[in-house]
Amino acid sequence: MTTKIRRLNLGKLFYNDKFAMMFSVLVSFILWLTIASSNQETTIFTVTDIPVTLPELTNDLRYFNTEGRTAEVKISGNAIVVASVTGNDIYITAADVSALTSPGTYTLNLVPKKSGLKTDYNFESTVTPSSIDVYIDKFAEREITINDKVSVSSVGEDYYVSKTVLSQQTVKVSGAESVINSIAEANAEYTFSADTQLTQTTSVSVPIVFYDAAGNEVTSPYITADISSVDATIPILSVKALPVRPNIINMPDALVLDSSRITINPSVINIAVPGYSADEVNEIATEAIDFSEVNLNKTKFSVNVLIPTDCRNLDNVETVDVTFDLSEYASKTVNINSFSVINQGSEQSVSVTTKSLSVMLIGPAAQISAISPSNVTAVIDMSERSSFIGSVEVPVTININSKFSGCWVFGSQTADITAVPRSANSSPPSQQSSHT
Repeated sequence: MTTKIRRLNLGKLFYNDKFAMMFSVLVSFILWLTIASSNQETTIFTVTDIPVTLPELTNDLRYFNTEGRTAEVKISGNAIVVASVTGNDIYITAADVSALTSPGTYTLNLVPKKSGLKTDYNFESTVTPSSIDVYIDKFAEREITINDKVSVSSVGEDYYVSKTVLSQQTVKVSGAESVINSIAEANAEYTFSADTQLTQTTSVSVPIVFYDAAGNEVTSPYITADISSVDATIPILSVKALPVRPNIINMPDALVLDSSRITINPSVINIAVPGYSADEVNEIATEAIDFSEVNLNKTKFSVNVLIPTDCRNLDNVETVDVTFDLSEYASKTVNINSFSVINQGSEQSVSVTTKSLSVMLIGPAAQISAISPSNVTAVIDMSERSSFIGSVEVPVTININSKFSGCWVFGSQTADITAVPRSANSSPPSQQSSHT
């Protein structure tokens, strides 16, 4: 087999239009490069967008708001060299910062310097701009409480505007120490227009404004805040006049004291109620009044009112007087000599060492005149002391016969008991046993 080898025909290549064009461009570039390299004529070129890099300062001082500053400078030299120089090969800096030793605004003269490997060129002019103004100071951070300065012009009839709730209580400010130290307060400021009448809870975004001690607004490019605004919620409450209900405990179940025998002063209090609970809040309760503390000589009690959560006491009434009318009631003191002990422990034997209790009974006059000591029982419950051994004072519950259901016992009573281990031969205690 015979292999044919094609010979490159240069002559035919030059008849190829694409080859001829590429060959012409290459020859032209080589000729230009040769002429430019041998040309000693100086070319001037402007390098733009050169970052300004300032020297470090002493005394913990730093520059503020100088980021992103640039300058330009003209350079001269061989055409090929100057055309290849970029902003990365030059840096602009301050001529001298040794005098910057305290906070303030200063003007710094700028000078160009070579920073890259390309150094075969000259600076043809000064820097443009030739100088810059800088502010220097120490860096500081501070957390400032935000004051509520939201102003409501009008609310609907029978509505009340409560204290504004801000979504954030403080703002953190950082930057130039002198500026930060001049801030006396940070205010969340917003004023509703005069024709805006609020009838429901409203939220708005409120800008934060800084002020100095003289009341002048503090604005500066040398400080930044972590937030520029807060959400402010303005609670709008419904105004209601609510009756006061005394909370009476330990009153005999059968004893009925109608409104004519219980006087409350004041009996109605105006409060502001959030819209979401306005239909649920219909009265105001008081702290508990222990009816066992009521007797013929003590019929008036001053007690705190319990304003529901999220409501506002518009009358600023903190206490009310509750008075019981006992004009048709009487009292009697009886001595009880018999005690019942219940719920003794299986391993204890309990005896009552108190021999007698003097008890004041109060009730309707007819019932009090008929009641006798036999109608009253003193009961000691050992449920919480079923394993106790020794002597101790314990509470006594006074039970009154149901025939005298309108009567009650004044005050609380106690008795002394002694509990000893039950002997092995003794039978377990009954649920109720009497000791005198």
